Amino acid sequence: MAHSIRFRKKLMPRSFADFCAVVFMCFAIPAIYIFEVFIVAPTIYNATLSVLHGIAGTFIVANIIGNFIAIMLVDTSTQGLLLPSQVPSGWHVCAACESTAPARSRHCNTCNVCVLKKEHHCVFTGCCVGLKNHRYFYIFLFYMWGSTLYCSFLNAFFIWPHVGGFSMWALVRLLLPGVWILWEPSLDTLYAFLFSINVIGFLFMTVLIFYYTGLLVTNTTTYENNNRKGQKYDHGTEHNIKVTLGERWYLTWIFPTISSPLTYDGLDWSNQISSRSVRPKTRVCALGTDTII
Repeated sequence: MAHSIRFRKKLMPRSFADFCAVVFMCFAIPAIYIFEVFIVAPTIYNATLSVLHGIAGTFIVANIIGNFIAIMLVDTSTQGLLLPSQVPSGWHVCAACESTAPARSRHCNTCNVCVLKKEHHCVFTGCCVGLKNHRYFYIFLFYMWGSTLYCSFLNAFFIWPHVGGFSMWALVRLLLPGVWILWEPSLDTLYAFLFSINVIGFLFMTVLIFYYTGLLVTNTTTYENNNRKGQKYDHGTEHNIKVTLGERWYLTWIFPTISSPLTYDGLDWSNQISSRSVRPKTRVCALGTDTII
């Protein structure tokens, strides 16, 4: 099975916007987890349900953080790979990298590398999403969508008594949490601010999960979708899911450290590689040795 994991050597975001977004995520995720488990749940549920809520919340946030870190750690670029000097059929020459680049790869001006099966540059992780870390991005997105949906629903029952019940003033306070928290700083204001982050996050994640699920099940990248170039890579839903989530896609939802070998190496898209027909082999690369398992 063509599957090797390489780790990025430079993890710091390369732009100020990326840095701010990453810092926001690093603070927002644990803050909302603490708010939901230790403040909201004991108020809404009895002791038993509150404990179960905490266990489920811990599992979800562990997957969110784990996949978030994996997106940033896993190198999905062409750096370190042995690339041919001549241009094979379907490949192209990247002027910025001054080297050949395989089909479906594209150069990222922010990361300054060519990315295998590039999906997009993710500002919230400060790096590109491509073939090797697309799995972690999608599962991170899925858990974020599910958690913000649940939290928005649960928080509605918690927050209304703190903002004065159902009234126009209460609605204004919830819609303008940033202004309110400066004008009237208090715990109730902070609760309303966290509630608003959940609602905004849910709306944002709903759009993203709908869009990226459509790309996942058709094995299409954003660039290919926009330019109508991805149809030839669509070989059925199950095959397409395995391209992104790997052969053991049904286990990837449990935790990001679970192995799920990919069916393609990002260099050759002409044939799917079978684990039963390929022996392990080693290839020498520019920055060391890659083992193809």
